[in-house]
Amino acid sequence: MSRVDKFNPLAKGTAIDQKRDLIRGGTSGKAVIEEPRFEAIRKEAITLGLATDVLYPMSAGKEATIFLAKWNDHPIILKAYRVWATPHKLSMTKGHIRESSGKKTRWILGLLEDIAVKEFDVLQNCFKAGVRVPTPISRVANYLTMRFIGDGERPAPQLREVELEDPEAVMNEIFDQYLLMYRDAHFAHGDLSAYNILWWNCHPWIIDVPQTEAVNKWSDMNRIELILQRDIYNVLKYFESYGIERNPEHILKVFLDAYIPENLRNYKELRNEGIELL
Repeated sequence: MSRVDKFNPLAKGTAIDQKRDLIRGGTSGKAVIEEPRFEAIRKEAITLGLATDVLYPMSAGKEATIFLAKWNDHPIILKAYRVWATPHKLSMTKGHIRESSGKKTRWILGLLEDIAVKEFDVLQNCFKAGVRVPTPISRVANYLTMRFIGDGERPAPQLREVELEDPEAVMNEIFDQYLLMYRDAHFAHGDLSAYNILWWNCHPWIIDVPQTEAVNKWSDMNRIELILQRDIYNVLKYFESYGIERNPEHILKVFLDAYIPENLRNYKELRNEGIELL
């Protein structure tokens, strides 16, 4: 049972129990795992109370497919983590240790659920910290819903697709938002770029957070520093096209001066020469 579904007071069992029953066809025994088609996803999302309708797929990434859905008259995003995406094959070979149990399992839905739980938790914590991210709405198994950023049926464009009137101000706002994410929500994004920033209502919105890394007393701060460094470099690289140049090391120092877990303040003393981001 997942930590999210643990206290779900559904009469027919937890949401993940219902998900398993749907896959098994309501019978006992092993689930037959296959990539669901659109109609099956639509029916399941409605049955599990995630949306009142699912309209069509909008995009497909390496791990998940994004659908335009509706909650009554309001457009929302339904994100479905896919079963057979390459990163999930680890579950079928070496197994997967779930955070909620510590027990190694080959249950691929458990891996998918943990990824969805992580993204929901990251969005929720960032939203509470004031970071401009899509508001998380709900989550069941490998599905989650969030606010739709855009007007009606058209999603907001990626930052790389727009021409900015005041690029320097936008760049500063992006770093301010990322600083909130790192200092207050305690996450390093890990893939921040003009592809994972939307431009809507004259503001940047940070998206695509499942690859983030938590920054806490158990973190490898050398790795966190390299992740921050890469994210900062990617953002600055985009703004070079506007003729804007900044010192990435200075921006990195601002981040690290703002927050390092108390027990890791001397992490640089343990740094190996030639450390590289894995």
